[in-house]
Amino acid sequence: MNEAVELPDPEVPEIDDDIREPLMARTAELLGVPVRACPVRACWRSGACRYVDPDTAPFRPWCVHQLTETERAGFEALYTRVRAALIILLLDAEPLPSPDPETRELQDAALEIAATVLCDDPDNRPVVRRWIRRRRDKLPALLDGDALAAYRAVVAGVPREMLKGLPWTL
Repeated sequence: MNEAVELPDPEVPEIDDDIREPLMARTAELLGVPVRACPVRACWRSGACRYVDPDTAPFRPWCVHQLTETERAGFEALYTRVRAALIILLLDAEPLPSPDPETRELQDAALEIAATVLCDDPDNRPVVRRWIRRRRDKLPALLDGDALAAYRAVVAGVPREMLKGLPWTL
């Protein structure tokens, strides 16, 4: 089990509605939620999220409301990292991939979602591709065994207040 998912998510600034909806929809799609839980026929038939409910705050795909608490927590954990990935991409910040395999998997998924949404606008593609190349060039080796246990112990020992704005690294 990924210990990073069990920790409460740090705060990430909210984003505008025009980008929040596609990010939430793509997050739900990556998790396969429209096929498994969505009551909207167009969503589950196409396997794609077609409806984000404007009457709920924050705006969420309808299918997310059908999830159990545990499933919704997983959705929210990934979506927090998607928002962080979007902000990192928009700021063209230095990529810091994790050496923890489970955290890296979350980072890769979040990056894929954010990059897909940003690349819908052709003007964003060169910046996103450059950032992805920079990240790929700096990927640390994945840890395992005792080294992974030691890394997780160090991360667990860092006070949550210090990690509040760093959801990408968790």
